[in-house]
Amino acid sequence: MDPNRFQNLFPGLSQAEALATLGKPLEALEDVSDRYLAAAHLVNFPDDETITALMACAADDHPAQAQRIARRKAVESLARLGARQALPVIQNCLASGDTYLVENAVWALAELQAQPKVVTEPLLQLLRDGRQNRRVVAQTVARLGIQEAVAPLEALRQEEDPLLVAAVIAALARLTGNKDGLAALEDHLLHPDVTVRRAVIQDLMDAQAFGALAAITAAPVSPVFRLRGVRHLADQQHQDGVAPAGGLLPLVDRMLRDDPATITLVHRYDTTPGLDFLVQELYGTDFGRVYLAVATLIAAAKDAAAKADTLAALTRSFADRGWNDYGAHYHMIKLFGWLGDPQPLPLVREALANRRPQFQKSRPAAALTLARLDPRQAAPALQDAACEGSFWELRYAALMGLEQLGLPVPPATLADSDWLVALRAKRMACR
Repeated sequence: MDPNRFQNLFPGLSQAEALATLGKPLEALEDVSDRYLAAAHLVNFPDDETITALMACAADDHPAQAQRIARRKAVESLARLGARQALPVIQNCLASGDTYLVENAVWALAELQAQPKVVTEPLLQLLRDGRQNRRVVAQTVARLGIQEAVAPLEALRQEEDPLLVAAVIAALARLTGNKDGLAALEDHLLHPDVTVRRAVIQDLMDAQAFGALAAITAAPVSPVFRLRGVRHLADQQHQDGVAPAGGLLPLVDRMLRDDPATITLVHRYDTTPGLDFLVQELYGTDFGRVYLAVATLIAAAKDAAAKADTLAALTRSFADRGWNDYGAHYHMIKLFGWLGDPQPLPLVREALANRRPQFQKSRPAAALTLARLDPRQAAPALQDAACEGSFWELRYAALMGLEQLGLPVPPATLADSDWLVALRAKRMACR
């Protein structure tokens, strides 16, 4: 999905207003958070005036908390704007006592491709400083190709923090070319801590671990993380003219279909919980537990009465708060399809048309559920989504839905601007 879709969160705020807010003395602000919001919003106005204002904010070491958080955001915004002229200001932030500012500055150095000879020594010092986020430092020295970091990175392999160790393994693979340790990273995809499972996908991406595509596909995390990882690695191989072993399209199909039976679960129930508990689990942030609940709900709905009870519980919860919780919303839309009852079709169609940024992963889910629940009437909506979808996952899923219904591929998709969508369309056209 589009990584920039959350940037413009204040569409009514003009550049002039944001600049004025960023330049106001702290005591003149109506809300102390306004300076932070201005630094975040200015990323939407990529010009010299914006960059000058953000650089001034990034250089301001006023100790007030409102300025500290604004300064962190200013550094991030400068990096997102590609403002290499801000590198000296950002490099000065490495000496700050604010570890969060240091973290943002380290990340920004990689984003802006700082000259390694200028930043090598401060980065090596940070690698030895246990107060810092050394995971980000490890990622940055690898991205900048700092070979002097190999020895201090090797010394960190025995640390207890799995997030740090995973980043170190990936960084060493990138700097040395030796990928023998990447199998250990795949093991982290099944770590009990969901934060580790999510983070290691980024590490596998950084290490160009092409052999991990299937393992990423089955990892018990949100499909957003899995799709991002698989897509990144697939794009790298596509640029190199290499086809993924075993074929890429079946992996992408599997992730968008997102049947819990294809996920490697890391949790188990001692006894089968009740319906209310299982529905409540859909609101959790650990998708490993959520997928266990989804699989249990599907397995329990064996007869008409059980299906009716499950559907009733889901629709009540959806009306109560599921409509506004993007994680539960996604899983409920999928469950409606697995249960096979057309009763929630209005909710599914609404989800397909829902353009709220946080709910974007529900739209591909809705396309596939619509094809399942309304095979006679789904075609127009799926054809529109396949040709006009604002992000590739939706267009791809719409093609899957059309194929499921035995309908022809829309000709426009054969020349889709996204190579993966076009490849999916061409496969359909050849059948």
